[in-house]
Amino acid sequence: MDPLAPDGGWGWIIMVACFFNQVLSVGIPLSVGVYYVAFLEEFELGKGETAWVGSIHTGLLFGAGPFASALVNRFGHRLVVIAGSLIATTGILMSIFSPNLYFLYATYGVITGTGASLIYIPSVVILGEYFDRRRGLAFGVAASGAGIGSLVMAPLLQGVIDIYGWRGSLYITAGLFLHACVFGALMRPAHTSLNAEKRRIEQEKSWFDVDILKDWRFVLFMCNNLLWNLGGLIFLVLIADYAHRVTGVDKDESCFLLSVFGVCNAVGRLISIFADCQKKLDKLYLYCISHCVCGLAIAMNPTTNRYVTLVTYSAIYGLFFGVMLPLLGIIIAERFGVKRLSSAYGYLMMAEGVGALVGPPIAGWLYDATSSYEMPFYFAGGVIILSAAVIIFIPFGEALLTVNGSDGMEDKILTDIEYLVVEMVVTTL
Repeated sequence: MDPLAPDGGWGWIIMVACFFNQVLSVGIPLSVGVYYVAFLEEFELGKGETAWVGSIHTGLLFGAGPFASALVNRFGHRLVVIAGSLIATTGILMSIFSPNLYFLYATYGVITGTGASLIYIPSVVILGEYFDRRRGLAFGVAASGAGIGSLVMAPLLQGVIDIYGWRGSLYITAGLFLHACVFGALMRPAHTSLNAEKRRIEQEKSWFDVDILKDWRFVLFMCNNLLWNLGGLIFLVLIADYAHRVTGVDKDESCFLLSVFGVCNAVGRLISIFADCQKKLDKLYLYCISHCVCGLAIAMNPTTNRYVTLVTYSAIYGLFFGVMLPLLGIIIAERFGVKRLSSAYGYLMMAEGVGALVGPPIAGWLYDATSSYEMPFYFAGGVIILSAAVIIFIPFGEALLTVNGSDGMEDKILTDIEYLVVEMVVTTL
């Protein structure tokens, strides 16, 4: 228990601010499929080249995590979010005047993606300072902003594009990003006492201390995050174009799949709150199961050309995607400590950024090479299932080290089945 965490008070305002920051910083990138179709029509380049715009943006949203964490440790959450809002707004406004796709790589991709990261990362880690007993509730409610964002942003942006074109829609997007300045201004430090200064010094040291990268469990979590984001973003980039081409529905109906994903994503994040309250429920196993279901839902898309079935797959993917993400923050805080949450989350976001950066272009190249959506979706589903396999054995590895008398596992409560399996392994060896 963190004696400094107020678990309420101004923390509720922080939670609401973080919710809206995630609506903007994550909801807009998750609606990348809308702009992807518009960019394909405007610049008439291959799917692989076009996918780089959204990939760079989303890749830096997560990949700039260590950079954002370092700034948070040095300047605090409030200033970093406000700076991120201004940077993202600038990138969007510059994108309006892009003469070609490669200009968008720099403006919409690099500049806006970096600004979005400076909004998103502080809006996650600050909750660990304000909440302890209610951390699961705070993470779940704030994280549902990403789901609500993708629910609202996809049809909103598509409607604006239909009226004003994609360039005109960017004025609206820039105005939305600018609102993060207001929400960032609400994010005052949790503690103003000497204890807060000690915590700030500890956080600064934790940024320069790379000991967490020597923990084999954390390395596996980084591999997990890289793989699932590599596959997960492929769905969001391709599904609107796939539905439009395969089922024959218009663009508004094809973008509705992103809204279905968004609303189920938000529901899943709220379900994670309930899961956190169930003390006997192993969150890591639920996290792995959610990965597997997500992978299967994506891999099943090319097996149908029926719109209703695609809606079902989008709903399943969104629901378990929503369950999975808040659990990550809770699991990391429990296993590695709140004091290391900022740096740990930054490294994990960097791994996610690498996956987001390379995933959609790989899918685009697979489509260009095969002229079929089957390989991109099968590839995406497969790597997400693989990401679950990477970390499913963490509890058994922890149990093995505990049985052998290793230090550092005192806080881990092992289930009877884990002990049983490990004892069998040790006996066999």
